[in-house]
Amino acid sequence: MKVLLFTHKNDIDGMGNAILAQLAFDEVNYVLCGTFDLTDLVEKYYKDGSIYDYDRVYVTDLCLQDPILSKIAQDEKISKKIQVFDHHKTFAEPKYTNHPFITVQLENEKGLCCGTSIFYNHLLQEGLLASDNQAIAEFVELTRQHDTWEWRNIYNNEKSRELSILFDALGCDGYISLMTEKLRNKETKVFDYDSMERTLIDNRKQQIAEKCKFYADRIHYREILGMKAGIVFITYEYRNELAEYFRENKFDMDFTMMIAFDPGVVAYRSVKEGVHVRPVAELFGGKGHEKAATNPITDEMLTEILKILTEEKK
Repeated sequence: MKVLLFTHKNDIDGMGNAILAQLAFDEVNYVLCGTFDLTDLVEKYYKDGSIYDYDRVYVTDLCLQDPILSKIAQDEKISKKIQVFDHHKTFAEPKYTNHPFITVQLENEKGLCCGTSIFYNHLLQEGLLASDNQAIAEFVELTRQHDTWEWRNIYNNEKSRELSILFDALGCDGYISLMTEKLRNKETKVFDYDSMERTLIDNRKQQIAEKCKFYADRIHYREILGMKAGIVFITYEYRNELAEYFRENKFDMDFTMMIAFDPGVVAYRSVKEGVHVRPVAELFGGKGHEKAATNPITDEMLTEILKILTEEKK
């Protein structure tokens, strides 16, 4: 079976779907998408007709939007072979979920869902993965805990955080390749890190600690929507660890606004309990979860960012 997968490229949740697809199917072409370029990438495959060459098409950890959503909904041939699995509250609305090929699930019996956990359950139900494979099941659960932040808020599970650290150390394709090989190996009965992986994780932790201290000395504080924002210019890969650093060290901010020019986005993370950042991201044309959201850097926002750069730190 020939499968085309569009999945989020920014974190281990998007990567988890690519890994599961390669475990479940013989031939997989995965397309790694940024938060705001899914429409353009799907449109490319649709316009050149190559999307018709696949037996199944999946979109995971992201959701189709117009204009491509309407085109696919009206195309009987594609709408029968495509399935979308997402977990973002932004898309839990009838204009998306009324389409039979779109599943948006926020929670299940384990807690908050992530794209990987939803896709995993689908593959189990289809009989495409073995339900008794404990290594794959644990990999999915570690991914879910990290993406929903339950690793910290409920389980205090450092092993889950380390999975994300390993991804940061390896990059997208390296992580997908390593995890696919690891989980495909019949000798892997439980999910754990070998000596090479442990070395990568430990070295990366040291690098993260140094970067967090560096960024913490360069914060600009501003008020946004009545909340105190800690604004900092970063390399995108450090966004989650820096937010955790702010939480652990009780920085005086409600949320952090992390500006990353490398992918051209602003990442928001709540620092204090009860603070929701999705409304801030939506104010600037973004989307996401209550405690973690993103928006693209537009020309208008760039103007505001330049003002911050030229102002003295308060």
